[in-house]
Amino acid sequence: MKWLAKMERKFGRYAIPNLMRYMTAISLAGSLLGLFQPGIYYNYLSFNVYEILHGQVWRLVTFLLYPSVQVGSGFLMNIVFYGLMLYIFLWIGGVLEQAWGSFRFNLFYFSGILLQILVMFGYYFIVVNANGSGLAQVIGFNLAVQFDLGDLNYSMFLVFAFLFPNVQFLLYFIIPIKARWLAIINLVVYAADIIACIQEGSYLSYMSMFLLMAVLLNFVIFLLIARNPQGIAGTMRQKKRRVVYREAAREQQSKARHRCAICGRTEKDAPQLEFRYCSKCEGNYEYCSDHLFTHEHVKH
Repeated sequence: MKWLAKMERKFGRYAIPNLMRYMTAISLAGSLLGLFQPGIYYNYLSFNVYEILHGQVWRLVTFLLYPSVQVGSGFLMNIVFYGLMLYIFLWIGGVLEQAWGSFRFNLFYFSGILLQILVMFGYYFIVVNANGSGLAQVIGFNLAVQFDLGDLNYSMFLVFAFLFPNVQFLLYFIIPIKARWLAIINLVVYAADIIACIQEGSYLSYMSMFLLMAVLLNFVIFLLIARNPQGIAGTMRQKKRRVVYREAAREQQSKARHRCAICGRTEKDAPQLEFRYCSKCEGNYEYCSDHLFTHEHVKH
């Protein structure tokens, strides 16, 4: 879209390259904090709307330090699974950034964060108005406990699967399965979770439902605005053609254009030499200035 291209030309220089590396580092830092000081995050850093409205505005940023790994049952398996997920999302983010460019990938990721934040604020005010302001602090804390960016990373996988459906993953390190089928499974799980939230009927379950819907909405919106008319596959083919062309041009430039038929020297061996074709030789014979007038003419 033209307006998106204009935004990229105007603000593209502010995009953060290799964004997923920084997000991975933030996730690791948050998990380490959760392992050694688990109470600090929820008491001082989590996304608590009540506390944000009462001056703790740093929570709008520090909630990104969500401790994905915590001490408990199955700790070692959680570590392995967490490391694997970090690697996969880091790789997927790199592929999407290469396909879209840093600006559009930044726009996708940060718009997903912003959309979830807006959902949290909107739902907080709805629940507080419905239950009375006396519950505001309790509701704010409970929403904070529920809120992290895990679903946003899975929406990134949905985008990847839509653009590259034939990429294969090894399910349980054994079963090869294409990205499109994993995406369908994810969508079925999302649908089941939304239905379960509706059936439960609590304000926390509805909050989870709206966050899931925000993630899916970000996925749909960005597919509509970020794809070029020829699709990402066409863009990737164009990039590949450009790379092949540049390599061919570089290889051609590295080759000598002139070679003496007598001594074999080229303009790269002796830049001071001049090369000419002899009009008296039968055939295309080129000679350097040292042999142009001293060679024997070739007659067939």
